[in-house]
Amino acid sequence: MKYFQILSCNETLGSCCSDYGMVSILDIIRQALELIQLIVPIILIVALVIQFTQMMVNPENKKSMKSLTNKFVAAILCFVLPIIINATMALLPQTEDFQLSSCWKLAKLTKEYNDAQKTTYIPTSQQKYSFLTNPDDYDEGSSGDGESGTGSALGQSIVQYAKSFVGQSYVYGGYWNGELPYTGTDCSGFVQGVFKHYGISLARDTYSQWGDTGSYTLVSPNDIQAGDLVMYDGHVGILTGNGNEMVHAQSTATGIVISPDYTTCSSKQILGIMRIHGVS
Repeated sequence: MKYFQILSCNETLGSCCSDYGMVSILDIIRQALELIQLIVPIILIVALVIQFTQMMVNPENKKSMKSLTNKFVAAILCFVLPIIINATMALLPQTEDFQLSSCWKLAKLTKEYNDAQKTTYIPTSQQKYSFLTNPDDYDEGSSGDGESGTGSALGQSIVQYAKSFVGQSYVYGGYWNGELPYTGTDCSGFVQGVFKHYGISLARDTYSQWGDTGSYTLVSPNDIQAGDLVMYDGHVGILTGNGNEMVHAQSTATGIVISPDYTTCSSKQILGIMRIHGVS
């Protein structure tokens, strides 16, 4: 077992952040730093004021002056420490085997999204689709007959374009502009590039894509169409409209592949099926 996946990403899931509590641990550290930044300087300033008052009563006490200086410097350091750490994380080099910077950013995005949506993730052993709890979120046109629709001409074109890159490489954090030549990217970068090729702008990472609720409508798994996206907790792929088939940048080991069943090709929890506005 690779603890926390900092130095080596999971080959199957294509992520270094979602497994073994990495995101949660980094987010706890980040919140602790924010508390230090907020609370400790206040405590030190209160102590500084008290000690300054005492020094006014006894101005000849040189030890009090030195202690005042130490408290002031400590308050400044506690305030700027999170800023320094965030800046350091942003400057860290990102490679396939060392992605602490991306994990640090992802931890923050995950927390912000969960707070905004008040989402409680349900284990897949208890409920396969976390979004099925609110049927009112679905399109009124959902067929409900268990058959997948072929989708619009644009959706089918998106799928064919995505399929043309099957066999290409997966590179975590890589950037691709959606045009030829293809440059290695990860799951969300692949989806972003494919849609960018058709003039549709999507966010760069999975949690931002999922959090941008104004760009899509949730649809039922009974109403899958070509070009729909299936969003997992840390992964995303393009549904082809052919049953449960999906094309996605799976991992560094496999690259871009076509999986016959999106419900079984990843152990990550499915969050929902997204129909991007303008595709249907």
